[in-house]
Amino acid sequence: MRITLAAAALTLAGLTFAGPAAMAQSEQDGSFNLTNRSGRTIERLYASPQRSRNWGENRLTGNGLANGADFAVRMPPTGGCRTDLRMVFEGGLTEEKRDVDTCFDRDVVIGTPARTGTLQRDASGKPVTPRGNPSFELVNDGNRQIREFFASPTTSDDWGEDRLGQDVVEPGDRLHIRLPNGPCQYDLRVVWSNGRSDERRDVNLCEMNEVSFK
Repeated sequence: MRITLAAAALTLAGLTFAGPAAMAQSEQDGSFNLTNRSGRTIERLYASPQRSRNWGENRLTGNGLANGADFAVRMPPTGGCRTDLRMVFEGGLTEEKRDVDTCFDRDVVIGTPARTGTLQRDASGKPVTPRGNPSFELVNDGNRQIREFFASPTTSDDWGEDRLGQDVVEPGDRLHIRLPNGPCQYDLRVVWSNGRSDERRDVNLCEMNEVSFK
């Protein structure tokens, strides 16, 4: 009984010690500065603590945030470090960034959003893209499971379906992604097991045999 009580005391002591640290992290101010380098105006911006159930109000006023401009985003004083972002660009394009550690990265830069029409164009304005076989090996070089994967032509208006279906890609594993012969330029998006996503845009898949995320 004495051993059991001693072990319980040590366990409780450990919980007591870890509790304040976890509490302090969750109560930090995640305010940050956002810079728009997307090449187009951000018309609406939403930022909320990851644990929040809604996006809240649009934080931009007037004509939005022009390309090259920055904006100070003030988060709740005890909202925590993990922040979800949603940007609506001119033309209705929407991008989301989930689980951004805005305590670590106080300067968040928004790059070129998907579907921006930045591809090369011919004299008539029609996009010109290389064609071939865009199929490739998806490699998980991270330490988390890849739960979802999306690949869509850069000229498409949406991500389409999750190409993993019921499959997942474990850390260190790879999976062949079969895509139809045709356009080579694709936008790619992975969703990790913790809900965080990573994206790559305007990738020429015909020039590579594998693509890794980590």
